Amino acid sequence: MKKNIFSLIALALLSLPLTHHAFGQDDTAETLLQKGENAERLGLMTLAEGYYRQALSGDGETGSCARLRLGVLTAEKEYYPEAAQVLSQVDRGTYYSEAQGQLALSMLHINMLDSAKHCAERSIEADTASALAMTVMACVESRRDQHVNALLWAKRALSAQAGYARGENVFGYVLSRKGDATEAIRHFKRAIQLDSNLTDAYYNLATLYCQRNSYEMAIKLLKEGLRRNPRNIRLFTALGDAYRLRGDAPKAMECYEQILVYDSLHTPTINRIGTLYRSQGFYERAIASHKRALAIRPNDAAAYKYIGKAYMDWGKPEKAIQSFIRATDLCKTDPETYMFLAELYGKQPKGERKQQNAFRKAARLGDKEAQAWLVKRGITW
Repeated sequence: MKKNIFSLIALALLSLPLTHHAFGQDDTAETLLQKGENAERLGLMTLAEGYYRQALSGDGETGSCARLRLGVLTAEKEYYPEAAQVLSQVDRGTYYSEAQGQLALSMLHINMLDSAKHCAERSIEADTASALAMTVMACVESRRDQHVNALLWAKRALSAQAGYARGENVFGYVLSRKGDATEAIRHFKRAIQLDSNLTDAYYNLATLYCQRNSYEMAIKLLKEGLRRNPRNIRLFTALGDAYRLRGDAPKAMECYEQILVYDSLHTPTINRIGTLYRSQGFYERAIASHKRALAIRPNDAAAYKYIGKAYMDWGKPEKAIQSFIRATDLCKTDPETYMFLAELYGKQPKGERKQQNAFRKAARLGDKEAQAWLVKRGITW
């Protein structure tokens, strides 16, 4: 009983507002870092972020550790560019290899494959047994359809660290992209057995089930993941997406709105609400949602892209083109946006040259459809 009371007191103290007074004037960077780690263990991620930000002023290893932890939490919220900025500031030392590996993951999420590979290589240079970096190398090769190399890197990751859950998860990811869904499922399940809190394994397995139209299986799996990670934004997002794909828009909206309870400024979720409105034909509501995201993050390329899609579906191609161009100004690594531009330019009088240029840009980013279109016409990229 006493233990429970003390736990509640500790939780209440950790829940104090993030003010200088709450931290205490005598708190050192090391103390703030420890408080951040304690808050993270309790699932109080917003509070943990606050402590880590305060601990960034620490010298040497303390500041590096705070940057690493803050970067990881920021990436988990899908703010990959911001996470990359924090992680890139980790100095060489104890945390450098892991930070470079996490930086590589963020680069992978924003489709910057060359940068992801470069960071993974630096991580391996600093620590030749960096299984995390090896998994990133596997993902990069898989994205480039170099399946043999991808599998070799995935095997290296598993050899570098026995019972490595993330390695099993990435092995499954590589196999799923290779087209071997049955084996992929086995590896994803193995990853969950090794680490029942591994968010990525639940996410990847659920995504594979959704691709096979097994929405109930995906939903059951994601709920199990959320039972273990109750405030995990990525799992809630995947659950909302599964409901949306199943055709249950109200349930999907509930999931997205629950995320905003945890983080009212989470722009990826605000954008998802917009795309849900668009799928229902509520184009004005959709655009309003994406503009709300832009009010929070003015350089949100995804919001401009989704506004373009809403205008496109609404039958307003000129406005759609303007939004897509703005999106490509902010992010030049998304082939889908160039494909939308190519489609719209193809419907314009004398739009052939612009269409070809858009296809070329998408092809350089690895889009197979764009490459096939150009090859058929004898055009290089």
